[in-house]
Amino acid sequence: MTKGILKYHFLVLLREPMNLIFGFCLPFFFLLLMSGGEDSTAFDLFLMPLYMTIAIMVLCFTDSAMSHAHARQIKFLQRLKMTPIKSKDYIFTGILSRICTLAIFTVAFIAVANSLYDLDLASKNWPLFIFILLLTFTMFYFVGMFVANLLKNAKSTQGLIYVVFFVLLIIGGNMAFQFGNMPDILQTIGLFFPSVLAINVMSIAWAGTGIFYGHHFIAMIVTTVIFGLLSLKFFRFE
Repeated sequence: MTKGILKYHFLVLLREPMNLIFGFCLPFFFLLLMSGGEDSTAFDLFLMPLYMTIAIMVLCFTDSAMSHAHARQIKFLQRLKMTPIKSKDYIFTGILSRICTLAIFTVAFIAVANSLYDLDLASKNWPLFIFILLLTFTMFYFVGMFVANLLKNAKSTQGLIYVVFFVLLIIGGNMAFQFGNMPDILQTIGLFFPSVLAINVMSIAWAGTGIFYGHHFIAMIVTTVIFGLLSLKFFRFE
């Protein structure tokens, strides 16, 4: 059964290639367009983990969540409802199938960034970084899957996915770049936004320092668990 549903997820990737292409290309566009004026130290310490977090968000929302919403819209998932496959099987295999995509993207992205900025890759704590990379991907996959199943109308869901994605992107970017002053209450709430948590934890992991400093890592674990449970509760095959 697991093998069959994995095959289904790969077929979804092939049937909706534009989502995957967009997910791959947009982070490289940011890399080439926005970071040309930064020195290698600033990029290595700050922009690299920021872009990696944004890249994972793009892949989880424009690929995984949008593909699921589209599959709901065209009634493709109704066939799976007739099988023994449960929501937990679908979500687990969805994560597993996208790990290959994540691995290919990460290697390519780091290779391009290294060619542009000559990063000090030998000093990185790679086990820690890979763990946080997978945790970040899992968290955003759960968030995206929850949003993709939140509305009964599958067509409206696609618009909601874009709204949530850009809200997380704007809040995360604002908190990271400090684009002007946000209201105090929004800054306080923003500290617990998935995008803000991910950017901070990814920065710590990329720098190889202690991930238990501050609230970000624990809050990220809690967020992952909460949205994992919500994605199971609200999962729709139709």
